[in-house]
Amino acid sequence: MWKSSLWASIAGILVICSVFLFYFTAQFSEEFTGGVSISLTSQANTENIQEDLENFLENQGYQDTHISVNQDQEELTIKINADLESDEKITELSNDIQTFLLSNKVIQSTDELNGQTLIGPSVGEYMQSTAFKALIVGIILMIMYMLFAFGKIRKEIPAEVLVSTVFCVLVFDICVTLGAYGIWMMLNKTVQVDTIFITALLTIVAYGINDVIVIFDRIRENIIKGAKDKSMQIASVVEESLWQTMRRSIGTSFSTLLVLIGMFAFSGGASILQQFAFTVGMGIIISTCSSIFLGGSCTNLFMKVFKNKDSKK
Repeated sequence: MWKSSLWASIAGILVICSVFLFYFTAQFSEEFTGGVSISLTSQANTENIQEDLENFLENQGYQDTHISVNQDQEELTIKINADLESDEKITELSNDIQTFLLSNKVIQSTDELNGQTLIGPSVGEYMQSTAFKALIVGIILMIMYMLFAFGKIRKEIPAEVLVSTVFCVLVFDICVTLGAYGIWMMLNKTVQVDTIFITALLTIVAYGINDVIVIFDRIRENIIKGAKDKSMQIASVVEESLWQTMRRSIGTSFSTLLVLIGMFAFSGGASILQQFAFTVGMGIIISTCSSIFLGGSCTNLFMKVFKNKDSKK
């Protein structure tokens, strides 16, 4: 706690770097942009299928398309994100892709397609709006829960300290998780931002808030215990509270991570489960670190700031 300013500064730098990293590497799925997703089983040579398909679509007049190809032992999945002006254009894109697959003998007939999803621009806009609303509603519900959970804590720790600290921790958890996901998208072009990613972010928000509440509650208890000690410093109280709750925080996070590691390792390449496990897993690691280093540091700093303001009054 004697290096609170240092930890807060490091956190600020990480947030800025993570936001820029995510912004420049973000690849949105066809759910948000509109496009076509096709899955098929094929024994043909598909080594250069992505490059060949990109050249084919460019010759057909499609611009600004993003193609990702994911192949495992059982299935080949092709996803094309395209910024097209109408739902009819999405249908034309789907037909052109099938023509490409037939002409290159990737499939012998359209009956070999296991599944096909077409998402027009209107649906993409609706999905973007729905995902944004889900985030907002989720955060509002978390705030309502905080008001209930912080009922006793507010008697010993000012409400403005609680709100400011939780806000900083949540911003850090979300932004640094975005940065970690951005690195994965940079290394694996099949990984994209979709509704599963939004769900994982909401999970991280709930997990991070609960961790901070536990630490705040222990700080409250230690403030009450040391109320008669006039020489007690808030930094010492926060430091002691963090050490007392650290074993619980790390133990809970580690046990959850074991499950997520299993999900990530055995769910297949870039699958829905793998993306969820990666995002939540990184979020848990980040939220655990932030609750220990950033949460305590912010509490220490904000307690001093608001205490000085009250003394001036």
